Amino acid sequence: MSLVLLFAVFIFLSHSIEGVKELHKHVQQTLQPQNTEEYECVDIYKQPAFNNILLKNHKIQMNPSFMPRVIKRNGELLFSSKIPSEGCPMGMVPIQKTRVDNLTDLNSISKLHLGNIQPLSTAAPAGISLYNPPVKMNQVSMSQIWIENGPPAELNSIQVGWAVHPRIYGDTRTRATAYWTADGSKKTGCYNVLCPGFVQVHPRYRLGQAYGAISVIGGKQYITQPLVFLDKKSGNWWLAYDNGNIVGYWPKELFTHLREGATFVQYGGWTFNSPDGVSPPMGNGRFPNGYFRNSSFFSQMKMVDTSNVLVDIDDKRSGRLVDSANCYNQNYWKYQGSVLGKCMTFGGPGGTCGI
Repeated sequence: MSLVLLFAVFIFLSHSIEGVKELHKHVQQTLQPQNTEEYECVDIYKQPAFNNILLKNHKIQMNPSFMPRVIKRNGELLFSSKIPSEGCPMGMVPIQKTRVDNLTDLNSISKLHLGNIQPLSTAAPAGISLYNPPVKMNQVSMSQIWIENGPPAELNSIQVGWAVHPRIYGDTRTRATAYWTADGSKKTGCYNVLCPGFVQVHPRYRLGQAYGAISVIGGKQYITQPLVFLDKKSGNWWLAYDNGNIVGYWPKELFTHLREGATFVQYGGWTFNSPDGVSPPMGNGRFPNGYFRNSSFFSQMKMVDTSNVLVDIDDKRSGRLVDSANCYNQNYWKYQGSVLGKCMTFGGPGGTCGI
């Protein structure tokens, strides 16, 4: 098998998010005294993931059997955005409160990504610069990594990064966000834990968490380092953020084509436009240039092969896709030293993109 890696911007029709009412029902039944405005503490063995019929006989895995080696930050360019320290007591996990009943009235997506063909991959680590683009209630702006396998009608996909998504979160803060589907979003899939699937194991780090610091254009650059990797012993796909903090995992039972690894990986951003046809900014809202302090970027773009070896993406097998060049753009800069590694800049102001 071969791995196709792309970096791009696209427009797609949106899909609905299923399982929200079921999540509400379950959380109400398992609600404990410890909770906040953003999340509720739930018994780890009674969390919404186990409402999925595919996980009826699933045995929870508390830790992965291994951790891929990732690139550590160095130099004065990149800084980590700290995660708040509040969380749940032992034996409980934080579950994000739902802010929306459905997302069926979201419109089109603009997407930008960079791609590459490599052997089967079991992880795709990278650093993503953190920004807070201005987004309206019916818009979304996200910067993320896609890990995928399977034909379009059966597409298995895990997507991780950060998003400004008022419909889900009820505000315009930049938050750790993920999405999964096992059938190209026809019947399965959702953001974070809006439907049964993702198993939360960490009592503090969670999907939906807001970042404590955001980059300043021309100034200090903060990054997040999401890592999705396949535990080949269990077959589960694990999620870790920043310095290897394990959040949880997507069980192998959810997927058909991702059980052995990914054949398609992408790095980039996407946006939902509002009903008036206006797309929000992507990244920091500026078209990319050669100055990383002024552009949104991905740094240290790597892959982990089936032998658990961390490798660079292959420039000769890389591809680029921008579907709305009047609103967004992307530049791949190859290797730019030990701090940035292989990297790309991307983003744009949005607007009426003609999609």
